[in-house]
Amino acid sequence: MKAEGKALFQFMPAGEGKMTRDKVRRALSIVLPLVGMGLMIFYQYCNTACSYVQGTFMGMDLKLVGILFMAALLVVALPPAFRYPAHVNVLRTAMLSAAVGGEVLLFRFQVLHDTYCPFCLAFGVCVLTLFAVNFSRMNRYLALGSFLAGM
Repeated sequence: MKAEGKALFQFMPAGEGKMTRDKVRRALSIVLPLVGMGLMIFYQYCNTACSYVQGTFMGMDLKLVGILFMAALLVVALPPAFRYPAHVNVLRTAMLSAAVGGEVLLFRFQVLHDTYCPFCLAFGVCVLTLFAVNFSRMNRYLALGSFLAGM
């Protein structure tokens, strides 16, 4: 239904409201760390068969490391960090690439012991998705070095 060449129910000017790749990346860079933190918080209270799967990183419980890691990713995704895009991008690249390397080890552990933790796997999917979404902006050499360091 048009009246005088304009749509009756036009809420936004043409072209606005489209989900561009950058908007999707920014949204996922905020939502996925929140999901990851929620998974690790919920996992602390899990009493299923995989609850004995535990580990530490530099003396800290991996659940706490996961929460702090996702909190740091959330902070670098928030608007004040946009003032320093190059530094934030280097930090994000190093963090996500090292985390993917670490997730490879954790997934390998689950396969070898034939014990799969749904919370750990979902957290890994969050990390891999964040890595994939941000990959086009990453320095490939830094990503490779950080991935190897994470392993």
